[in-house]
Amino acid sequence: MTKGKHAAESDGSFYRDLTMMIVGILLVGAAVFLILYLLRASPEAVAGDTTSIPATSSTSTTSTVVTTTTAGRTTSTSTSVATTTVPVRPPEEVRVVVLNSVGLAGAAGRKTQELADAGYQTQQAGDLEPEQDPSRIWYREGFAAEANALLAFLPDASIEPIPDPELEQGADVVVVLGAGYTE
Repeated sequence: MTKGKHAAESDGSFYRDLTMMIVGILLVGAAVFLILYLLRASPEAVAGDTTSIPATSSTSTTSTVVTTTTAGRTTSTSTSVATTTVPVRPPEEVRVVVLNSVGLAGAAGRKTQELADAGYQTQQAGDLEPEQDPSRIWYREGFAAEANALLAFLPDASIEPIPDPELEQGADVVVVLGAGYTE
């Protein structure tokens, strides 16, 4: 019997071709995985994510270009993200007052001492009514970064601009011990 025009060249060629195809798919998959891993592993700055005290402020820009081909049409999209690191004043340059809004006797005084021990300029502790929920860290204009740094002392607090200029009392940051505050 003679082989037809489209008959296989040999009995093993099918398995050889199948093996080559599987190896090719695995290699392409490994290459894609490696590229995605390398892209994921590269650190990217997040705006406002500064807890250390930088010596100077800096600005960086990250650009991304995405090219998509659909039905013979190529579309490119470009995005840029600018990240600015805001310098945080050292504690000795920040005036802080602690107010107690929960009625826990002596809590504001103890928190004031804790902040003074950390190097902050502290003012006389006081009381505030009505009770705040949650605790708050209010800041004067230009002191948002310092208010964020004070989260280390009151992690569950909400950070906001000072709502009433009379509450400022000459302080750059007002720490209000609110509902749920425990020592």
